[in-house]
Order: sequence, then C-alpha cells, then structure tokens
Amino acid sequence: MDKTIENKLNSLGLTKSESQIYLAVIELGKTSISKIADKTKINRRNIYDAISTLIDKGLIFQIIGEKTGAYAGVDPDKLVELIQSKEIMLETVLPELEKKYKERKIREHAVIYKGVEGFKNYLNDILNAGQDVYCLGAKGGWSCPALGSFADWFEKERIRKKIKVFNLFDQEMKPLISKKPTYNLLGEYRFLPKEYSTNSAVDVFGDRMVTFTGLSPEKFADDVTLFVLASHEVAQTWRTWFKFLWDQSG
Repeated sequence: MDKTIENKLNSLGLTKSESQIYLAVIELGKTSISKIADKTKINRRNIYDAISTLIDKGLIFQIIGEKTGAYAGVDPDKLVELIQSKEIMLETVLPELEKKYKERKIREHAVIYKGVEGFKNYLNDILNAGQDVYCLGAKGGWSCPALGSFADWFEKERIRKKIKVFNLFDQEMKPLISKKPTYNLLGEYRFLPKEYSTNSAVDVFGDRMVTFTGLSPEKFADDVTLFVLASHEVAQTWRTWFKFLWDQSG
C-alpha cells in the first residue's frame, strides 16, 4: 500500500484506518469486508466502523443487492468536494471564532528591552508595525554609532515600507539636523522649547508606547533600557497628546 498517498490522505483529515481502507477499496474495485481485511490487516470490527464513516463522508458506497456486503469507492474527485465543504463550513464559523479570540486576547502587555540588541528589537517592532512613528523628546538615537550598519538597513526598510516619522526634537538637535538629510526623508520634525529638554524620550507607533532614558544627541547609553507597552488605548492616548504638543511647537 502506497504510504505516501496514505500520509497525504491523513493530512486531509482521514484517520489512518480510513486512509488504508479507502485506498484498499480504490485498488480492489468492488470488494468485500473480507478482502479489505486481507489487504489492510485491520480488525474486521474496526473496518465496519471506518466504512460507516467513509460512507458518511461520501468516499465509498455500499452496493445493494449483493448476498454479502460489497463496497466500492467513489471517484477521487470527491476528495476535492470534501475539502471545499470543510472550507465553506470554516467560513461560516470563522467570524464567531475571530470575535471570541479578540474577546479573550490579552489586550495589554509590557516587555523590557536592554542594551544595543534591545534597541534593535525596538526598531524591528517599528518595521513590523508598519505604521507612522511619533517621537516626543527625540534625540536622533537611530543614528547612534553603536547600531553600526543596522541603522542604515533600518532606514532603508523604513523608507521602503513608507513609514513616516514625526520628531519633536529637543533643542540640542538643531545643529545636527542640517547635517543629516535622513531626518527629512519621509517625515517631519519640530522642536520643543529649550527648557523642556530631558535625557528621556517617548515613541508611539501602532499599538506600542515606548519610553527610554539614557539618551543624548544621536547616542544612547550602552545599558539603555526601553519599556515597551502594547496597548491600543494607551498608544492612541499618547498620539492625541503628541498632536497637542506638535501643534504648540515650532
């Protein structure tokens, strides 16, 4: 018996016994329980149970009028119909399943990233979210030398994905802006008043709000710690606050 075909039938939802019996019936043509048992070495009681299921699935049928029970296989195209019927059934329940999943899904969670690799994780999160980024107290940390070639790769991916960046820079960044054309690529920037400069920043993108400290112009500390909160409500709130500060800044 062809094990490859049997395995593929298993992947379509047939049990091992059902696959073996269906294959046997297809190969034998009109046949009996005894012949199926001889070919498959499956217990006769189990064969009766499996045949009953295969009849329900429309893959084999019983031949009426024979003195002893006789069975034959349906055209294998029936397997396509079987899969299609499952897809249709799935489509009918999928909306309700999605609803239940969203109701039970963990709505909020937090993680901590540390160091250069943690900073890279945060940048990858931006690419994965694929949505505009809003940076409050921005210091140009994406240009930190510690990121090496990763920074260039990130910028290329950001531009390719058309992710805009809105930077509310600290005043200390003003002298550096003209030297960095990347700050003008697919984004806008403004400046906070000098008295509001800090060594911290808050970035918002998608459903993420990221806070981190240990920042200075175009550099972050080796042990930089990023606190990442995933929450649609919190991220949306920060976007609203950001818009207010953006409108007030020059």
